[in-house]
Amino acid sequence: MQEEIIEDSGIVKKVEGNIVTVEIERSIGCNSCKMQGLCFKKREPTEFEIVTHIPLQVNDRVQLDISPLGRTMASLLIFGVPLLFLFSGFLIAAMWLTEIVSILIGFIAMALSFKIIRFIDKKYGKQLKIRIERKL
Repeated sequence: MQEEIIEDSGIVKKVEGNIVTVEIERSIGCNSCKMQGLCFKKREPTEFEIVTHIPLQVNDRVQLDISPLGRTMASLLIFGVPLLFLFSGFLIAAMWLTEIVSILIGFIAMALSFKIIRFIDKKYGKQLKIRIERKL
């Protein structure tokens, strides 16, 4: 018999009417990823407030459905924007400056992109479309 693999799950930490606070459990892929500090704060749990009509209690384990668009946008933001800033900074600087200086400016632009990503995450990160699929 094949065991069901649950990709996204969480633990209910707080229940207030039909709004529950769910702590996201990191998946197996997260444990082996070298970039996990970008998606989640390294040692801190990530929590989301989710509206649901499923009767839940604190410490219930739930299966989550995270929108594919949200996953794609987060991946593009985390991995695509720094590369875009790196290459754009280099190419623009290379028009007027030496190669070494252009490389340095490219890396400075990439560092700036991390600040922009952090700002976007703080402002819009909690708006990721997550819903509770079922209680496990």
